[in-house]
Amino acid sequence: MDFNFKGVNKATWVRIIGLFLVLMNQISISIFKFELLPFGDEEINEGVSTILTVVIAIVAGWKNNSITESGQKADKVLKEEKRKVVK
Repeated sequence: MDFNFKGVNKATWVRIIGLFLVLMNQISISIFKFELLPFGDEEINEGVSTILTVVIAIVAGWKNNSITESGQKADKVLKEEKRKVVK
């Protein structure tokens, strides 16, 4: 099996490193009774909830709301095209 580390994108590295960290944390808790990541369940829940809220708010505010000039122009073109189809 040949590994091509130069062709690996950043998202893959983030997933691999994240997986490594949680695996090491789980092993340290199970075997050594020591937590490497100093976060409790409540803190993790709050952090994930906050991150999801922020991401969803940004996506909902940006997507299909035509807040950019090009989006507004595209809306006009779309309305014109729909009028042509109806006629």
